[in-house]
Amino acid sequence: MKSFSGVMSRIGIDLGSSQVRMYAGGRIVLAENSVAVLDNSTGQAAGFGVNALVRYHGAPENYHLEWPVQHGVIADYALTKGMLQYFLEKVMHRAVTRPSVALSVPSGTSSVVRHALIDAAIHAGAQHGYLISAPAAAVLGVNHSLSLPEATLAAVVGRDVTDCGLFSCGGIVAEESIPFGGHNIDSGIRAYMMEKYRVMIGSEMAETIKQEMASVVKPKEERTINVRGRRAEDGVEVVLMLTSRELYPILQLLLLPVTRLIRRVIRHAQPEMAADLLKNGMLLAGGSALLTGISDWIASEIGLPVFVPDEPDQIVAAGCFAALNEYRKLPDIIEDGEMYYGRE
Repeated sequence: MKSFSGVMSRIGIDLGSSQVRMYAGGRIVLAENSVAVLDNSTGQAAGFGVNALVRYHGAPENYHLEWPVQHGVIADYALTKGMLQYFLEKVMHRAVTRPSVALSVPSGTSSVVRHALIDAAIHAGAQHGYLISAPAAAVLGVNHSLSLPEATLAAVVGRDVTDCGLFSCGGIVAEESIPFGGHNIDSGIRAYMMEKYRVMIGSEMAETIKQEMASVVKPKEERTINVRGRRAEDGVEVVLMLTSRELYPILQLLLLPVTRLIRRVIRHAQPEMAADLLKNGMLLAGGSALLTGISDWIASEIGLPVFVPDEPDQIVAAGCFAALNEYRKLPDIIEDGEMYYGRE
């Protein structure tokens, strides 16, 4: 019991728009959809995460789904607080102490939103809260130091937000985020199918296309997938074949906002940082980093090596956990939530 509660006394939380991941004890201890199900008759939350999806699909006429976090911002404070409390209790059910938590936030998040995140975490059962940007957390998540006198560049492509940061000597040189992510890629695939074939496909079909055969660079071997949809003219169900070589130019166009963001951040680098960037390259994390060929294509666009770690979708949560050991060394990067309560 003592060993277990000690491990769970610190938790790193990647509070994403589509998933919440919690990291402790060297592993992901929770990964669930960041969704709530509400009772149509009372308007009250009836479940969160997997439980919410199960309850909704069991009786969709009685419930509806809400996503408390949208584009990295708390859209519904009460639901976010309830969701955090539910997930923390789920991973802390045997622990005897309240945990310290570190949460990832998009770059440029307002002080109002930061306050709300810390407040939600404390009321959900955390003893202490810290905030760190997603790209900074990604760097810590691969066990790279941010206190060294060298430039470090990282980008995180999430579901709704892409975030890029440049760091050096324990400080932030530049950070910027844009409302773009895997959801936009899915929407782009759906728009392409409509424009070229006049076929409407659902979000699940678009996600399947992206995961199973989409490549950002011209694939060496042709791959195909059968796409089910409905003709726009009459709604008749059709099945057509889509090729990977047909799709890659579309993905490159869709991902242009990502490379533009990275270039804007790089422009803030001092001339003496050029050698560091050429040597270290850029770390690419987030679920969309799993897209085939994305690192090679971004590297060709920005002129720097791009590295994708193992399990890039889990790196931010791991980095949030690491931040709990680094906050004293990195006060300019890891924000102590105490400031929002006027306590020193």
